[in-house]
Amino acid sequence: MRRIILGLFVAVLLPILGGCVPQEQAGRLLHPNVIIVREFTAPGSAITLDPSFGFSLYRGSAGVPPRERAAGIGRAAGFAVADTAVERLQQLGFDAIRSANLMPEPGARALIVTGTFREINEGYRRRVGAENSHIAAEVRVDYQGPDTAPQMLLQLRLDSRQLPGVAEAGTSRHGGGDLNAAARRIGAELARSIAELARRNQWPMAGA
Repeated sequence: MRRIILGLFVAVLLPILGGCVPQEQAGRLLHPNVIIVREFTAPGSAITLDPSFGFSLYRGSAGVPPRERAAGIGRAAGFAVADTAVERLQQLGFDAIRSANLMPEPGARALIVTGTFREINEGYRRRVGAENSHIAAEVRVDYQGPDTAPQMLLQLRLDSRQLPGVAEAGTSRHGGGDLNAAARRIGAELARSIAELARRNQWPMAGA
């Protein structure tokens, strides 16, 4: 009778203990099922507009209000960074998606990428070859598993002026000095950093 009770106790206890540490295996985090990249936020104070643009071509007509221009530039930069990062990660074999509000499915593990622009500077687009457009951002990569609080794995400070060009990601199509090219450099570096994180944790590619 005592053996039967002990056996039942062990049978109940083992699944409970096993469920206490579902995110680690041999000291490593289990690979995420998906990488979710949010579009970065852009505080208005972080955006510097090109003073030579924004006027109207029609005499007597007001140009686009600076606040509206800045909001549009912030949204465009956020899209370009996230889109480039997802594109690169997918090329590397990861299941990556750009989404503002998607959350991991129940029981799934995910990396969730968020960021804030510290600076978006349009530069002077009329100065061909010397536009000096650039972007700087703070990025956070969190690991989220089933029924667990997010755990920060990466915190990055990226500046497009310190990063190489990304011709294959689209720089050659949009010019080397404009904001779109700067945003794509940020996105490519973000993807490279996440791939390096995956290598350190020995995570397989998507579907493995």
